[in-house]
Amino acid sequence: MSELADIHPTIQLDETVERKNESEHHWAIKAAITHRFRSDPRYVGTIETEKKTADLIGDVRCQLSESPIDVPRQFVVEVERSSSNKDRLRATIQHLRFGFDVYWIFTVDATDARRQTESLLGEHMSSPPSLGVASLPDGEISLGSPITWDEFEIPSPFLGQHEFYIPTYDRGVDCFDHGDFRVGDEDVTVYSRPERNGVYVSRRLDGGQRTLPCQAPWDMDEFLEELRKGDIKRISPVRGAP
Repeated sequence: MSELADIHPTIQLDETVERKNESEHHWAIKAAITHRFRSDPRYVGTIETEKKTADLIGDVRCQLSESPIDVPRQFVVEVERSSSNKDRLRATIQHLRFGFDVYWIFTVDATDARRQTESLLGEHMSSPPSLGVASLPDGEISLGSPITWDEFEIPSPFLGQHEFYIPTYDRGVDCFDHGDFRVGDEDVTVYSRPERNGVYVSRRLDGGQRTLPCQAPWDMDEFLEELRKGDIKRISPVRGAP
């Protein structure tokens, strides 16, 4: 018997969403969320499913030029069931580091997982997170509130040795922007040139101006060690290819 036999008549699905190696129920929630975004003229941009942020696949990935005032322009939606075993803290950090805010949505049978995730993520936020809920029979799909870069304090150190990782789909670009770091009392942007095996930095000047990128003056291993110890801190998401 189909898992969608008792789906509420108010729920509409985007039938163009491809079903991957997943349950019919999980696919239907993704298709319902996708339909909601694509059918609402306030959302303008790219709305896709099973797409990567870095090398982590999000259930729904949105890169928008226009959105409602309370919705970010770039975000992913992750749908979780009671049987899901994803490392949600690590996934949240990975998405945030690559510039994507995160909505977590839990099915109604995943109450314990939802509470555990609220507690887990809440340890790194100034206020408790508000996570979404999905119930197809009841016609309910609430997004909750997004986890954003500005309100989430990434544990330090965390994955320091991978701070200059370039996703596989960007390794052919000429320049990759790894974002901003605080080094002592100075803010720098770090770039790499994959084909030239070089690392460059641009310093922020008074008035918001920046210097032209120049060869990094420090040894990469030393930089990563200081990052691992927390003496150097990331202060912005990865920006990626210009």
